[in-house]
Amino acid sequence: MQPHYTPAARGGIPAPCYDVRRDSVVRCSPLSLVAFRLPVALGLASCLLAATAAAGPGAAPFDTMMKAWQAGRVDDALKASDAVLKAEPDNVSYLNAIGGLYCEKAQRAGVLSKLSWAGKCRGTFERARSLDPRHLGVHTSLIRYYVQAPGVAGGGIDKAEAEASRMAALDPVAGEISRGFIARSRKQPAEAERHYRKAAELDLTGRRGDAELASFLAGEKRWAEARAVFEARLSKDAADTYAAYMLARLMQSQGTDHARAIELFDRYLAAPPVDGGPTYADAWFRKGQALAALGRRADAIAALETALRLAPGHAAAVKELQALKG
Repeated sequence: MQPHYTPAARGGIPAPCYDVRRDSVVRCSPLSLVAFRLPVALGLASCLLAATAAAGPGAAPFDTMMKAWQAGRVDDALKASDAVLKAEPDNVSYLNAIGGLYCEKAQRAGVLSKLSWAGKCRGTFERARSLDPRHLGVHTSLIRYYVQAPGVAGGGIDKAEAEASRMAALDPVAGEISRGFIARSRKQPAEAERHYRKAAELDLTGRRGDAELASFLAGEKRWAEARAVFEARLSKDAADTYAAYMLARLMQSQGTDHARAIELFDRYLAAPPVDGGPTYADAWFRKGQALAALGRRADAIAALETALRLAPGHAAAVKELQALKG
């Protein structure tokens, strides 16, 4: 079983990136010129990092780095990142993760060193792009950086838009999603919605585009429309377990219909896993949350313990279980 990495706190509505297999929305804080905050977890394909951790001389230090980062020990993670870079200096997925780690260090650093760490973050992403111009995760990381960083740190909407164009040439769905993100950052919801709907139209897999569109609608508090994205799919195909899972997540985010959400999670768990979708560990974790919301404490604990048997490093499940056990 591959490690389950969660390099930043996540929560809320379904959106760009699961807890390694697309489960929770990435939250990126806005930046200001004086004391800016940089994205820690950087969206979309950044979550593919765990897939690269299984082989190669950088695997062990990368695992150490991610576990330290997940535990909030950023300085320990930075020490481990030096060993990762020494072992595999040109591993693009590792560089993408390390760039995000530098971003978090910049976020925590004092005023005098923020720009230095921000420069390392951007420089690492840009080096990764030069090594593999087709790596979607790196393009996503750069777009989020350029949107949120001030000009003095190398940010800029024009740079983000140029990066989105590069991305669209590689993957039109990802390009539309990125353009939607940029439009939202510019407080242009109608333009953002146009891009998300286009992404849903182009996405033949039925995963990324619909998830991003529903996430946008939920973020606008248009809950009925968000749920309708997946309810329509289920009305056409009751065996669409991805739609079942995502509808359940929307119900959780809205704080309604926990009993139905549990039924939908069970439907997901009873079927073969969806390629590129949530893991069974994520489904058990979310089911545990829904059970807890209904006051079914013992059942919730059992569900969370199942999630941790499947993915011992599932930090969110650990935290939830600790809270329930008191």
